[in-house]
Amino acid sequence: MEQKSKRTPWFPRVLLGWLLSADEYAEFIDDIGELYDQLAEEKGERKANAWYWFRSIESIPGILWDQCYWRWIMVNNYLKTAVRNIKSRKIFSIINVAGLSIGLAVSILIFMYVLDELTYDRCHGNKNIYRIGAHIETPNRQMDAAMAPGPLGPTLVREYPEVLRACRLRIVGERILSYGDNLFRQNGLLYADPDVTEFFKVETLQGNPTSFLEAPFSLIVTDELAVKLFGEADPLGKMIRVNDEHEYTITGVVKRMPGNSHFKFNGLFSMSTLSRLGNWTQNPDAWVGFNFSTYIELQDEVDLNTITEKATILVREETASWLEKLNLNIDLVFQPLQSIHLHSRMEGELEPGGNLNLIRTFMIIGFFILLIASINFMNLSTAQSVKRAKEVGVRKVCGAGRRRIIFQFLSESVFLTFISLFLACGLVRLLLPLFNLLTNKTLSLQFAVFWPFLIMLPALALFVGAFSGLYPALFLSSYTPVEVLKKKVRGGKGQRTFRNILVHLQYAISIALIFCTLVIALQLRHFRNHSLGFDHERVISIPLSGAVREKFDVFREEVNRLPGLELSSVSSNVPGWGRSETMFAFEGIETIEPYVFPFTDTDEAYVSTMGLSLVSGRNFSKVHSSDRRSILVNETLVNMLGWESPLGKRVTMTDVRGGGEFVQLEYIVIGVVGDFHFESLHSPIRPHLIRLLDAGSGSGYSDPGFLSVRRDDGILTLTLEQIQEIWNDIEPARPFEYRFLADVFHEQYENEQHLGNLFIGFTGLAIFIACLGLFGLSSFIAEQRTKEIGIRKVLGASIPSVVLMLSREFSKWVLLANILAWPVAYYAMHRWLLQFAYRIDIGLWMFFVSGITALLIALSTVWFQTIKVAMGNPVVSLRYE
Repeated sequence: MEQKSKRTPWFPRVLLGWLLSADEYAEFIDDIGELYDQLAEEKGERKANAWYWFRSIESIPGILWDQCYWRWIMVNNYLKTAVRNIKSRKIFSIINVAGLSIGLAVSILIFMYVLDELTYDRCHGNKNIYRIGAHIETPNRQMDAAMAPGPLGPTLVREYPEVLRACRLRIVGERILSYGDNLFRQNGLLYADPDVTEFFKVETLQGNPTSFLEAPFSLIVTDELAVKLFGEADPLGKMIRVNDEHEYTITGVVKRMPGNSHFKFNGLFSMSTLSRLGNWTQNPDAWVGFNFSTYIELQDEVDLNTITEKATILVREETASWLEKLNLNIDLVFQPLQSIHLHSRMEGELEPGGNLNLIRTFMIIGFFILLIASINFMNLSTAQSVKRAKEVGVRKVCGAGRRRIIFQFLSESVFLTFISLFLACGLVRLLLPLFNLLTNKTLSLQFAVFWPFLIMLPALALFVGAFSGLYPALFLSSYTPVEVLKKKVRGGKGQRTFRNILVHLQYAISIALIFCTLVIALQLRHFRNHSLGFDHERVISIPLSGAVREKFDVFREEVNRLPGLELSSVSSNVPGWGRSETMFAFEGIETIEPYVFPFTDTDEAYVSTMGLSLVSGRNFSKVHSSDRRSILVNETLVNMLGWESPLGKRVTMTDVRGGGEFVQLEYIVIGVVGDFHFESLHSPIRPHLIRLLDAGSGSGYSDPGFLSVRRDDGILTLTLEQIQEIWNDIEPARPFEYRFLADVFHEQYENEQHLGNLFIGFTGLAIFIACLGLFGLSSFIAEQRTKEIGIRKVLGASIPSVVLMLSREFSKWVLLANILAWPVAYYAMHRWLLQFAYRIDIGLWMFFVSGITALLIALSTVWFQTIKVAMGNPVVSLRYE
């Protein structure tokens, strides 16, 4: 036989060996081998080989049919068995399915969020597009700006062949759009070069994309804004007014940009319009100032460092005098388009960037919640193993091998997982609106958008099912038929230890999430309660524009006449809303380079209106004409400069006037105000200076930007209605707008608030899943110890002692879980808190609160079952088998 097997063709033998089992293969090879030898002797080896190939190939369809038929019978049997087990163990099946459904739903939501973040700007294709940013170094500060000089992009295209084309954008900000009687405020407006549609994937609905942004005062709008402006009418060619100053012609309608594009807009004005408006700070042909988001497309295989160096030299040469006067150093930065969202934290971004740490946090949380659900499945399956031991023994006696039994239990696990996946998809659809609200996203279950779901969901179900069912399958398949049929199988110490370790891991994750949620909630409360150094709760600021800005003295005078109004003040900016910076030099401070600090132009009532404290000196006063050259400074500035007597010190301010002219103005310090937060608590308090609004007559910074009003009784509703009437009398073409300063500061912590809400939700779900598993496990253990409890009660044990006995084991493992949870949670929260200049301290009591909370939740879950069993009739318990 050894010789025969060597003479027969090797490939058919290998193919048959792969299709048949070992016994079937040996029998088939023996039969066909004898016939092969006879044929080889009679007609030769060549014909015998041909016959061998033919017989082998001819047998394959039958073999495949038998394999499929009997495997279908086997799988069908497994499915029936799985359905019977689900029906016979309803509570445990419901717990398993519920836990897995929630875990899978959370994982799917997190996957959708992560996928959306990681695919940002991929909708624009794989072009070599880079955004030009700038690293700007001042004498006392470094800044990264997502801006470049206006002429840079066109100059690079003209002078360097490796730059194929360029596109510039400039944020317009909120504008008032009007068409007929339809008038409203609109944000998301930008100026753009004509070839913006070639850079970004903008889907044109109406108009000619090659020319609809060429002419000055042309405008393209999204389909949503078109409906908002014109309803169902055709928008092309229609004229709309912007800020009641200029008319623009609608030259195109485009589809709204996808949510995962950092370049979003509601309308685009033609870039050539800026040259007609006559504002030197917005001139696209002026090298002075970094005011434009500039994108370039490079040829393939261009050395990025070389072109970056060339562009940097070009900017330095063109702006040499400006950089010298401001004492600035500029280095350009080329950022790949698809890395902007997650890897750019520059000033002047078109939209706030994503958070890579948040993505990692979400992925870890999703993994942990799915792990908790899988642990539940393992725990309950191993706990139920004794009840299924006889089934395993019978199957083994009937000839089933261990591999078949493992496959059976894994198939049951995967079957339950697919049921859970179906329910999870329903949960995702229900929870998606809330999830979008918390994450500020617009995710939807569209498989055309999230095509990886077609692969991810079945793969996830298979993985979770296999992972959750692997240990129970290995454990159950290890039973020997003799032990099973003699009823010698018991849940051993190793099995209980494994379950306890899983419970330990579950509650370590839950405790860590509770701790993180507690720290985030306390930091958010710290934001709300931390003193900002001024009275932001009772102050409303109104941005001035149009005729009201031109006649702000008249507007303020009319507002001051309103009954009940305590104070009002006009200023160039207000805390949390707007900021101006320029260069300063200080008497007695020897430095070659001037300092760059923020400042506010305002009136005499600013200090009182904002509730600032005057530490020393005096406030501005109308009776002192010299106050036109006076200035107030904050405590941080005094401490930084080391001034012991700041009053009377001279301050030299570099002011910028129209056309970019630099003017040096000198002021005398007349007062020191207490420190107040002009920015969010993410940043420390910086030096700040305050001067009178008309101090630098003709200065570009001395424009009245805001009117702030205050009522000490806090009742501002009636006052706002009256102010709106005054506004409408002066400027009927512009809507009245106002903001509570308290709301302005609270909105700066929206990301943290969203994170806190998500942590609360995820923590609640994790604890709920853990409690489901603990409930099922405690039910099973209480059931297994029913007879023991009956004996203890007959011997005089009280109900509390029985409850304590059943709870002690769970309590021990939950308390030990703190050892694993606390260090990990502390490290994560310590790193998170480092991003805030003003943060809470992590105290020992936070660790104990998280651990005790988890313990109480666990005990409340266990006590429900243990009390029920402990109160049972001992007679019934002693009859239990």
